[in-house]
Amino acid sequence: MDSNVIVLLLRRVSFYSFGFFNWCLFLGLFIKNGTFFKKDTEQDELQFAIERDRFWNLAKAPLPGFKHYFHNLRNDLKLHYISNRATPSRDNLVIFIHGFPDSSMMWRHLMQEPAMPVRDATLVCVDLPGYGGSDSFKKYDTEVLEALTEFVVAMRDKYIPPEASEDTNTFIVGHDWGCVLGFRLAAEASSLADRFILTNAPHVELAFANKDRILNSASKIFKQFKHAPKQNFGCLSKAFHALKPLMLQTMLMGYIFAFHLPAALVKYLGTAGNYSFVRGANRSAYGKGPKEYHAQECMASSFGPGPEECKTSTSAVIGTNGNGVNGEKHGETYGSSVLERAKSPGEAFWNMTGYYRDGAGWRPWTKSLETITDLYALETSASESSSPGRRRSSVSNSLFVNQYKGSLHAPTCVLWGEKDQACSRPICLDGIGDYLAKDSEVTLLPRSGHWTPVQSNARPALATVIGLFAERAAKPFAMVTAEVQKVYDGAVLVAKK
Repeated sequence: MDSNVIVLLLRRVSFYSFGFFNWCLFLGLFIKNGTFFKKDTEQDELQFAIERDRFWNLAKAPLPGFKHYFHNLRNDLKLHYISNRATPSRDNLVIFIHGFPDSSMMWRHLMQEPAMPVRDATLVCVDLPGYGGSDSFKKYDTEVLEALTEFVVAMRDKYIPPEASEDTNTFIVGHDWGCVLGFRLAAEASSLADRFILTNAPHVELAFANKDRILNSASKIFKQFKHAPKQNFGCLSKAFHALKPLMLQTMLMGYIFAFHLPAALVKYLGTAGNYSFVRGANRSAYGKGPKEYHAQECMASSFGPGPEECKTSTSAVIGTNGNGVNGEKHGETYGSSVLERAKSPGEAFWNMTGYYRDGAGWRPWTKSLETITDLYALETSASESSSPGRRRSSVSNSLFVNQYKGSLHAPTCVLWGEKDQACSRPICLDGIGDYLAKDSEVTLLPRSGHWTPVQSNARPALATVIGLFAERAAKPFAMVTAEVQKVYDGAVLVAKK
């Protein structure tokens, strides 16, 4: 047998073995902490139904001042979103993209922060494909980027009137998978937004580069040991020490390996023990102390509409047809794939985890002709703008600086909770300054973890950053980190360009 085939086989066996180890580890933890055998009471089930109706009944307001909407994609699938506006406005547009295992409802706490420009900006919270009320995709690869690009362009067309296009800015806010995808859009479709505000998830190209750097360093040290084991015996421990950051990150992201197991095992992981995995993720977002955590509310946010909510529809719209005759446009409903997920929580979890398997964060993106056309139109509009702030080059980094693969080409603010339970700093943050575009900044929040849009100590910082740029009468400021320090004592500047 060819040696390359043997190596590939060993890698796959190791990969899936580690995934199965983590699968067993999670189930063991659920049993140990008692959640595996805990059942919902009748009161719990009633509360879950109430929360689902509150968030996902299309005839009701999911959050104060917000309504449900749908965007029909070119591929005949629909994305569900909520917004505080129904018509165009001269105010800035802010689009929020959530992560795993969340939905558009995860932003509910952030919207209540005083610094959020709820009255001064158009706010749009979208459900990623396969999450919440958005349709499922067959594959969660770069088709997700295609869909998000189309969606952002459509929101700009819907909410920004032509006469205000030079004065109105668009911002994209992303957390977790929304952050991963936001990094890709800032690097590969930078004209979509005037600024990206991203929090707590890796820029995949940076993470890969840090991984390669660590492996190369450890390999060189180990070669010294192999060359003269007795004289260089200390190099063995040094090589191991060099690998520690990578080993730690691998353990932290062990769940990703488990998500690559056969569908039956992945679905069971997501539903076993009364949904212990999802409940645990939701609980960790709030920490041990806060009273804001309500299990049924979080579960309703994570799993989206139920069968009853799928029977609802948005309000009908009165308008005119092509002949100028008054008529009624029927309200929108959730797609058939949303109902399938509502009937099968295991199927819902399989779709949520598809992003990890199908390569939305790392597969090469060959843009469709429609996407290229849309991005070119945005880039042309920006370059012809009379506003100096809008005339941003498609490559905002210096022409004389070596470009790293995945370098960002749009101004980006990164807020990073240092106590992230899934993304370690040596792999996911170190070196990020080399990838930033001009007018970008990275701020560290030392007392916060992964869930920056949810944690009570981090939300004011994120809301402050959004308000700095998006509010109607935005005031000039010198540095984002300095403004964050006013609401988050001890915030640290990591990088600035």
